[in-house]
Amino acid sequence: MGLASFALLAMGWLPTSHAVPWDPGVPPGPGTLPPLEDDLDVEAPERTRPFLMEVNFRSRWLTVPDSLVDIAFFDQESSGVLAAHPDRPKVGAWSAGLEWVVKSRSANGIVYFEYAGSLVDEGYWDDALEDTPDYADGEYLVPDRLGFVALGADYAHEVHATDWLSFLAGGGLGVLRITGRMIRWRPGSVENPESSLGDPYCTQGDLQNWKAPAYERYAAGCGDDGEKSLPRVLPLVDLNLGVRFHVADRANLRLEGGLHDMFYLGMAAGVEF
Repeated sequence: MGLASFALLAMGWLPTSHAVPWDPGVPPGPGTLPPLEDDLDVEAPERTRPFLMEVNFRSRWLTVPDSLVDIAFFDQESSGVLAAHPDRPKVGAWSAGLEWVVKSRSANGIVYFEYAGSLVDEGYWDDALEDTPDYADGEYLVPDRLGFVALGADYAHEVHATDWLSFLAGGGLGVLRITGRMIRWRPGSVENPESSLGDPYCTQGDLQNWKAPAYERYAAGCGDDGEKSLPRVLPLVDLNLGVRFHVADRANLRLEGGLHDMFYLGMAAGVEF
């Protein structure tokens, strides 16, 4: 075998390249793609705190029933002198404020700030806590921007009836500061007779009208007897019953009633986060 023949034989046994031949195969189609997840719902991110919070606007109507006020003050009917004795004003107020609530499934901590305005009209107040009733020794009182501001905290236990309805019960304590003033007219003579209008009810030491009722002196235009002394700071006691409507995932409405130093009916609405 010649040298040329050996060279050709060697070239037949040795590979000329290490490259793998390209095989296009079958082009990928819909059947060859990886299957998609059947459940495409995106899970909500897990909360980083074990509680929710609310910010609510609240409003209330407050009152004291006449049957309770009758214990301390006469009214026109109980005085026995219907013709002369003015009727006693109703006791009531309205309030508006804000709440901050920290809540779990069943526990609610509520911190609130509110302002209340008086709904008490001017009128005659006659003390009923006396051994011998005297229907002419009361005071005629005129409110002047009377109201109070309050700060307090309540706890409410919540029972869920459905996903959108729950019931709450609880209570708490707070403090209020009275604002405004109460101007008074007393029976008899005024402290400052120089401010009188010359009416016999307004003179000091008049023998004929030595004890003119305060409501007659007010009607006659006599000068007032100054400002009624009122306690400026008072404790606030809360007892609450309510129902909460979960309007949406982030909104709620609460209707409630109970005791807020006075009996009340009210509502609170807001958002949670």
